[in-house]
Amino acid sequence: MDEDAYREELEMAKRFPGDETVSTGRAAREAELLRQFAEGFQNSRECNGISFDLKTDLQPEFTLAIVVSGHNKNPEQEAWTWAFSEPRGMGGFGIQSNAKLTARDVCLTLWDNIDPNHFKKPRSKTQ
Repeated sequence: MDEDAYREELEMAKRFPGDETVSTGRAAREAELLRQFAEGFQNSRECNGISFDLKTDLQPEFTLAIVVSGHNKNPEQEAWTWAFSEPRGMGGFGIQSNAKLTARDVCLTLWDNIDPNHFKKPRSKTQ
């Protein structure tokens, strides 16, 4: 969700009630933010082994919500707030400054929940 675009949409809806085009700008901006997140997900080695799929009919193993704010007025103050939950009670929450760091954070948190030893290298045995 693009919080900045959502606030703009609310203002525009007040000024132009019934105008169906008011929500199209937000949808386009949210699609761009999703593309940025997906790119960050694909380019983060921490996400290797985790599937990210928006178009499945299967029951997801977890749900992820991301709210992006601050990028319209102050791009250097952009905040990507994310939270995920899954049916077994695991979850995570975080705030990052861009899409790539958000993807990395989400994946590291998922691995911590699923397999805490995933990134640990085995120690070599010396005699």
